[in-house]
Amino acid sequence: MVVFTTRLLTAQDFSVGMIFANMVNISTVILLWSAIYFFIHYFENLKRSEIERLVWEAAVKDFELKTLKSQLNPHFMFNAMNSIRALIEENPERAKTALTQLSNIFRYSLRIERTETVPLEDEVKTVEDYLALEKIRYEERLNYNVEIDPAVKSIEIPPMMIQTLVENGIKHGISKYPKGGELRLKAVSVNGHAEIVISNTGSFSEEEMKNSKGFGLDNTKQRLNLLYGSKSEFNIVNDNGFVNVILKIPPGGRQNESYNS
Repeated sequence: MVVFTTRLLTAQDFSVGMIFANMVNISTVILLWSAIYFFIHYFENLKRSEIERLVWEAAVKDFELKTLKSQLNPHFMFNAMNSIRALIEENPERAKTALTQLSNIFRYSLRIERTETVPLEDEVKTVEDYLALEKIRYEERLNYNVEIDPAVKSIEIPPMMIQTLVENGIKHGISKYPKGGELRLKAVSVNGHAEIVISNTGSFSEEEMKNSKGFGLDNTKQRLNLLYGSKSEFNIVNDNGFVNVILKIPPGGRQNESYNS
């Protein structure tokens, strides 16, 4: 009888121990599963927040670029149309050519709404059309020269950027002088970068640099920074009666690739 009781207690102790051990094991599994679930959920939320942040930053950059680009629509259109109207009777063939050049610029300005960069060659064609139209307006007061190294024709640049700087060179430089002046556009390859120089007759002071909004220079610097970051360069200098705007564009494309057109 005593032996039976002892065996019964031992079995009960064993059963209680097993139950306790099982409870500990189950609790451990639950804790581990909860911890794993928590960390997975935490990192998923973190990843989602990071994605949302990147999407938001991309949207902001895209908006900034579109805003900057929208300021670059050529405002010389009315002057060009007036010049063409005056040519219709005087020189019909030249008027037809001018209309084609103007339509090319319209077409280009529509196309760039769908992209953030264009080949340099495309931009230069638009600039040449623009200069040809301005030549009708300024006649002998405007002389220009365009030299583009074939090695940089395919490099990608912000659309309407060069056109705006050329327009500024005429507006704030050449148009101020009764005898007019000269505008030069040159693009060459320097250590793999495209070095673009827009030169116009005139001079540029530090005070003008501080208040350069009217010159489109802040606009250009912002666009370069948004697209290329520190890989690009922008400088403006006086050089023997000319104002030189110097741009350096990297060959590898945009630094900020989080937003694509």
